[in-house]
Amino acid sequence: MTSLQFRRIAASLLLAFLAAAPIASAQRGSNELSDYTGAVAHVQPNERLALLEHFAMDAQPGPLKVGALEFVIWHYLRQGQLAHAMSWANELSAADPDNAVAIALLTNNATPAVERGSMNAERLLHMASHGLDMLPQLQRPLGMNGADYSLLKRQAYVMLSSAAGFAELRLKDYISARLYLHNTLALQPDSARDAYNLAQADLNGPDKNTKEGYWELARAVDLSRGTPQGIAIARAARARYVKDGGSTEDWNQFLAAASPNPNGANSTMLAATAPLPPGPHPPNATPPSARIAVARPPAPAKPRSTQPPPSVWADNSASTPPIRKRRVLSTTGPMSLGILVETSLANKENRAAVVDNLTDMLRRMNDRDEAFILSYDNNLVFVQDLTNDPKQLEQAMETIKPQRGAVLDDAVAFAAGHLARIAKYPNRVLLVISDGRNIDSHSSPLETSAEINGAGVRIYCIGLDVSDAAGQYRLRELAASTGGQSEFISTPGQFRDATRYIAQNLGIDFRF
Repeated sequence: MTSLQFRRIAASLLLAFLAAAPIASAQRGSNELSDYTGAVAHVQPNERLALLEHFAMDAQPGPLKVGALEFVIWHYLRQGQLAHAMSWANELSAADPDNAVAIALLTNNATPAVERGSMNAERLLHMASHGLDMLPQLQRPLGMNGADYSLLKRQAYVMLSSAAGFAELRLKDYISARLYLHNTLALQPDSARDAYNLAQADLNGPDKNTKEGYWELARAVDLSRGTPQGIAIARAARARYVKDGGSTEDWNQFLAAASPNPNGANSTMLAATAPLPPGPHPPNATPPSARIAVARPPAPAKPRSTQPPPSVWADNSASTPPIRKRRVLSTTGPMSLGILVETSLANKENRAAVVDNLTDMLRRMNDRDEAFILSYDNNLVFVQDLTNDPKQLEQAMETIKPQRGAVLDDAVAFAAGHLARIAKYPNRVLLVISDGRNIDSHSSPLETSAEINGAGVRIYCIGLDVSDAAGQYRLRELAASTGGQSEFISTPGQFRDATRYIAQNLGIDFRF
């Protein structure tokens, strides 16, 4: 065989191989998709899990492998098997290093390492911050229903925010720690670890929040009863309270105030009688009646529930909400104001009008008024909790960034309940800035109505560019049913007039 003939044969074989490669790749991709969808389609959870685990181990890197791993992790998280979920998180991190679910589990696993001193807090904060940055990039796995995906995403957010709060606490940035931990406890109210960490952040550093700090200490003790860390938390909490000038007897009153009472006693009343230790706390301060993190006590004549209370990220759509009597609305005196902003309206087109005019209104509030700012998209995020400091509110407004999603019913229910729990004044108002959409909310309209009725909140709505009749009806009914008002505008230029009109109805002098 001549050299020329050999080269021709070699070239022919190479061309044949190159032509066959795309076909083989396409067949492999088609087979993988078939295997993946076949696994997801199984109704029996254990069979589906086994098939997805097998698929995840053998699949080529890509979206299907990532989706299968997220399915497996969610199965174990839902079953409370954190160790199993963690074992698959390493596989997910290898397949997708920027995956927020994987990072969330890795940060959750790294927190004890920081406690032991085998990892520094700066590294944990970097991991958690990166995970929070990547969370909006998360994609729903093929075949996972929207409710499960929302729960998975929110649980990842809870883990990341908890880790960031703990890291900031170790770095002694107490202000930042409080923000992260408030957000965590808003979605996971029964976490003893986060309640204890928030208490430490409140009781240290500048601008101490002693009334919340002692309250969260007592809650952490109650939540950790019967757990391995419960005794250590109880000892540390009592020691801190006594160190600050309190007595053991007073501390026991705090424990009673934080614990749901089997006789149906109102923990708010108990909290009002539980004295604070001597120290530099606000005059007449009492523990907050039921901060974001505090579970509601069970109704009278019912045994204490062993089930966790409903949270804003639990799917309670099939449950019947408790029947609550509407509180008598107050329209006079100092005001506790909640501002609820849909983040998609803080886009480039609307941002200046929304942020600037709401900021102007906040500057003109009366000296004793207080306000909080909550933003919502697919998640609920406290931008600023209740304060009467206009500078904090102004800075908070500037931080709102547009995101996709609109869990309006979840956000309204939570904001109304939050006002009921911690508002200083009976004159409670919620101002909702929305385009009327309600996407992927887990709260039903009945649950939202029950929360509003129990809160004694007047709702005012500014509907910006509401595109359909259903959205207008939703906002109009929210306002009308609570004694508030609704304003609808089509352009950002009309936002100032709408804000000014509502402000004047609230007693805020915003004429210019």
